[in-house]
Amino acid sequence: MTPEERVAHQARIRGFTSYEACHAYQQEHHQLMVARASEKGLAAPAGRRDFCDHLRQPAPRR
Repeated sequence: MTPEERVAHQARIRGFTSYEACHAYQQEHHQLMVARASEKGLAAPAGRRDFCDHLRQPAPRR
């Protein structure tokens, strides 16, 4: 990613308020990164973490 793309990506992530919307974007973004890496003959990005995890609803306490 270019520095500009990284800033835009981070800003978009910070704007999500639901896990579902964030996760859909995360999946779409990963596919884009895989395609871009493939075009350049590079390995796909590894070590993904769920950057949307903070938006999940906590499990009910018993």
